Amino acid sequence: METKMLDVHVPLPLAERLDALAFALGLPRDEIIAEAITTWIDQEEHRRLVALRTIAAANTMVVVEHHRVIDWADSL
Repeated sequence: METKMLDVHVPLPLAERLDALAFALGLPRDEIIAEAITTWIDQEEHRRLVALRTIAAANTMVVVEHHRVIDWADSL
């Protein structure tokens, strides 16, 4: 798979945590970062899809006029 080099500035404490985790797991940092980015993007795409589906469902809802609801409630 082709790759692209990305430059990113992260807070030093986060970089230190990444280094510690990479060392503990015996994994390269780029592998951990790629997995984290993949997970984040998957979550954001899912959230966006859920939001779009919710909007679509709201747009197809049948609206009942207020006076009809009152009439129905009065008939109970």
